[in-house]
Amino acid sequence: MYCVKCGVELAESENICPLCETPVYYNGVLAEKTEGLFPTEEPEFKAVNKKGILFLFSVAYAVAAIVSVLCDLKVTGTVSWSGYVVTSLILMYVLPILPSWLKNPNPVVFVPVDFAVIALFLCYINYAVGGNWFLTFALPVVGISCIIVTTVVTLVKYVRKGYLYIFGGALIASGLSTILVEFFSYITFDLNTWFAWWIYPAVVGFLFGMALIVIAICKPLRVSLKKKLFI
Repeated sequence: MYCVKCGVELAESENICPLCETPVYYNGVLAEKTEGLFPTEEPEFKAVNKKGILFLFSVAYAVAAIVSVLCDLKVTGTVSWSGYVVTSLILMYVLPILPSWLKNPNPVVFVPVDFAVIALFLCYINYAVGGNWFLTFALPVVGISCIIVTTVVTLVKYVRKGYLYIFGGALIASGLSTILVEFFSYITFDLNTWFAWWIYPAVVGFLFGMALIVIAICKPLRVSLKKKLFI
């Protein structure tokens, strides 16, 4: 059976054409209104309680930390391996879950907080294993990474343009920062070689960063790449 106006094929249960909304006639008689094969009303979906889910995650993290400490005390009589579990749980809670409590978390604030928690996590590991690498290696490396990432996030959030310049500069800065990373590893771990591997990431970061800056400066090249890459 087909619609008398637009010719679309109709199901037996339809009394109005779904395309042009013309009444359906059967042998010259207007079809009675019947229930369609599919529901016309859209199903209602209840909104997920975000706060409730975050609360459940918080309780789960807290229970896991408490259970690990109690098991450690029961087995070893002291806090040994459970310290790694607790600090890891704190790290995993602060990074993805803590910002979710806010409606519009500001990454410029939370990125330094995340790096601070990472530094504290490494500090605990250094203390637990009796190492001497935190102040001369881990802390400077985390600090350099924090400065670069926070700068990029701040510029992306507040400048709103010049992204190619921002990411190009970030790649160059990241590549050059490997010089400091190797320097800190040299003075911390008494390595026999000096300035051995930093040149590889530094050159790669510099070349890719300069490529982005050249693309940002040269408008015809930028337009051509947009057309070819569909961006």
